[in-house]
Amino acid sequence: MATYEEKLGKTLIRILASKDGGYDGTTIRAGKRGEILHDDDHGLLLARLRNQAGKLEPGYFGMDAAIAHFLKFMPSGFSGEQFKQERPYKIKASQALNATLQVEQALMANRADADAVRKAPVWINLLATFESMHLKQAIEGPEGPKFLQAAAKFAFGDLAAGLAGMHAAAKPYGTVSWAMVTYFPYLWKPTEHMFLKPTVTRDFAERIGHPFQYQYDAELNPAVYKSLLALTDDARAGLADLKPVDNIDVQSFIWVVGGYTDADLPLDIE
Repeated sequence: MATYEEKLGKTLIRILASKDGGYDGTTIRAGKRGEILHDDDHGLLLARLRNQAGKLEPGYFGMDAAIAHFLKFMPSGFSGEQFKQERPYKIKASQALNATLQVEQALMANRADADAVRKAPVWINLLATFESMHLKQAIEGPEGPKFLQAAAKFAFGDLAAGLAGMHAAAKPYGTVSWAMVTYFPYLWKPTEHMFLKPTVTRDFAERIGHPFQYQYDAELNPAVYKSLLALTDDARAGLADLKPVDNIDVQSFIWVVGGYTDADLPLDIE
């Protein structure tokens, strides 16, 4: 009898207790069984099988191919001329937010703080037009200070309270998206936090076989964000030779791999 089963997309993971101790596990997709893996640790075996499941997805091509795809568009990596369209404007927005309202002060944000953030040059095209409009309305509204307070709590690691507070403050203005709730924490602390654009990030996760592609949910759940941070850590580790400075670089890498097409190729590359 299986000791554990988990469905990831169209792949079933099945783990059995081994007769010789430890655990044996495999993946099953479209009636085909994968390699049987063994490990004494159930959790480590599950992680290995999730990695195997990710490789069975049709969009998978691995981290090396993802880096090659990135370098196709950014031949000099994070320091090249082409990358100037990705990093500088995000850095300016991060600096503007921190100059206007530091995250420590945001824990006690007041009306004047919210008004200052609304007027500051922090509104860049990471957000879709409707998301930017809703977030601006939330900051302008009576709950604007509470939204900033909750965003600061999130930035300091209280994910559950932060998400609940931001959702409560912004929900009168429409759907509260992951992009809206990760925007300020990412700009405040780009070495720790990540901005989440779901479609392109899930596409990237599929390409490198990461479980985030299955674990994502539109519901504002701390577990989803923790999975995003795990994806970010794995991407940064894979990019070590290219020396990303922070998660602004990592987010840009994810965006290029998941979203760039041949129309975005540098003009001097055929």
